[in-house]
Amino acid sequence: MPFVLDNLLRCAKKLTRNSLSIIMREVCKLKAGRFIFRSYSRSSRSFSEISKPITANSSVFENINVDERICYLKKDGFALGFNLPQAIVQEIYEFALDNPCYGNRKPNLGFYYADKLKVQANYKKSIAVGSYYNTASLCPAIKKLESDPILLEIAAKYLEATPVHQGNQLWWSFPVDSTIYERRRAAQVFYTDSDEARILKFFFYLTDVDLCSSPRVCVRGSHLKKKLSHLFLRKGRSHQEIAEYYGYENIVPLCGKAGFGFVEDSNCFYKATPPGSKERLVLQIEFADKDYKRQNDLIDASQLECISKLDETTHDKQVHHETV
Repeated sequence: MPFVLDNLLRCAKKLTRNSLSIIMREVCKLKAGRFIFRSYSRSSRSFSEISKPITANSSVFENINVDERICYLKKDGFALGFNLPQAIVQEIYEFALDNPCYGNRKPNLGFYYADKLKVQANYKKSIAVGSYYNTASLCPAIKKLESDPILLEIAAKYLEATPVHQGNQLWWSFPVDSTIYERRRAAQVFYTDSDEARILKFFFYLTDVDLCSSPRVCVRGSHLKKKLSHLFLRKGRSHQEIAEYYGYENIVPLCGKAGFGFVEDSNCFYKATPPGSKERLVLQIEFADKDYKRQNDLIDASQLECISKLDETTHDKQVHHETV
């Protein structure tokens, strides 16, 4: 029941905010609708604007064949091989230790990573997610990645448009005992973000992620093929339902060491499996063919409240442990 009420409130807010966007979203759920929308988008831009090559001289990524990555992306709905240099990984990881995250994305539930167990013990509900706000303005490494020429080139060629940066998300996934409602809130069942026409998401693991630490799971080819019920009934899909339609062999858990990165079409079915015994820290950078004003971590700092203080001694021990 809480999940139903939450969906009704979310839909009402969207309708009052942007009715045209809602209409476009429903049209774009159909393949023909997406084709018409993309054709219109391309016609409103010059060919040179879309196809202009982007220099990779200042990219942090090495040995990436852009056209090859795009081929995988078009075929599978996701592509691997975007590994971050360890210096970038360490800078973002230390940023996560030095700055408060916000439990279950609540601006008034800020705490430092070192205090997560203490905060969890005092909080009545499970804290499944610890998110960060204003990451690009506070972390130079994240700011650099959102304008990386390789990421921009892939986004431009795949979206067939000048890519528009939608925002960043940096968050921890914590292992907790969750109710079904809490698991849905934390995206622990299969979903597809088919709200709009063309959106790309780049993901980077900042900690080692294996099957015990909540890997993202993508369904190969699901960006191209969906049931009508998948298109128009917005709800989470069970593992069994997805497996029966797409095949077990196409459900792909994406595991990797710290720095492992991949790109995903937002129309692809995905889930973040419930963490078993290990937590994970993930960065997401999102691009689209226009500004949909979504998935942005910007917030007025005056609205943020931190309920814990940074313990420098504990912080130094954590950084040392991660670097040895």
